[in-house]
This record gives sequence, C-alpha cells and structure tokens, in this order.
Amino acid sequence: MILEWNPDRPKKKTTDLLLKTILDGGIIAYPTDTHYGIGCDLFNIKSIRKLYAMKHLENNRALSIICRDLKDISVYAVLSDFSFDIVKWYLPGPFTFVLKARKIIPKLLMTERKEVGVRIPAHPVPVAVAHLAQRPVINTSARIAGEEVITDPRVIEKTFRGAVDLVIDGGILVSEPSTVVRLVDDDVELLREGKGALTDRISR
Repeated sequence: MILEWNPDRPKKKTTDLLLKTILDGGIIAYPTDTHYGIGCDLFNIKSIRKLYAMKHLENNRALSIICRDLKDISVYAVLSDFSFDIVKWYLPGPFTFVLKARKIIPKLLMTERKEVGVRIPAHPVPVAVAHLAQRPVINTSARIAGEEVITDPRVIEKTFRGAVDLVIDGGILVSEPSTVVRLVDDDVELLREGKGALTDRISR
C-alpha cells in the first residue's frame, strides 16, 4: 500500500495505520535525504530476518538505524567527546556514522566488530517515523542486493509486493547514497564516499 504522510500535517487515520504497522512487525519503505529506505522495528527480530530475506542479503551484512536525535544515538551507540562533536556537526544530514554498539542493539544488526551504523537524515519523514515508534527504526536501501536502488515508490511496492506493508510516497528520488564514516576509538575512517561532503571538521 502506498500512502501519503506529511509529519508536519499528519492525518490521524494514516498516522495510526503507520504506527500499528511498525508495532505489529510490519516493514515500511520511506523517503530519506538520500535514497528510499526500507525498515522495521529495531527490536523485532522476525521482521529483521524477513528484511534480510526479501533483499537477498547475507546474514553477516550489518544494517544501520535511524535515530531521533543525538540523545537517541547515545542510547544505542558509544559516543566519546570526540565522536559526539563530529556527529553533532554533520547530523542531520546524508551521513552514516559507524560507532561501537551498546548491548541494547540486537546482535544480528552489529558488524563483527560489534559496531552499528547510525543516521539522522535531513528529511522530516524518517525522523518522524522514529519519533512515532519512540525508538530507532532499521534503515537499508530500497533494492535487491546487487541491483540498482529503486527510485519510484510504485516500483518499490511492486518489487516487494507481499513483503513491504506500507510505502510512504516521497515522489521520485534520484540521489547518491549516504557517506559512511567509521568513528571508533577516536579514529576517523571513510568507508564510503557518498552524498555527504566532508569538511576539515572531520580531520584531527
């Protein structure tokens, strides 16, 4: 099902349906400041496994999470003073920061190093979804592994029919992926160059 949902002027019926879908273990697709994302409740392991299966992802492929704010990030990942300053500078924005995960994060979302990618997109919808759920939501690009990212919400619905329960319509999204930066032990490592432009702020 494709639906329109404006978090600045949310309609109660649509909002209630969106929240119920998330809390009931449903999978949703949503626009971000980069590509369309697909996600679910952070703590619903059954839904996460379904997400892996529908995208044909290997089980050791870590997924990132969308957080509401910096305080939210600190609950689920370790932020030193150094990494906090960097994350605060670049977020919200088209960046994914890989940080040491706290034990609250489900193990199957962590990398082998027990790290997790966190995002606060500069787009009202995914952040509002996390606020609605009152916890982070899973974030992975809307595509089958090895294929191109899907830019059209209608194609997302058709491709993942029977797997994705709701698609929030954000129009056609043609963009670059997020820039991925690893920030662990106060070291900076650029893992993927994407839409987010790094500045001198990130160098020590």
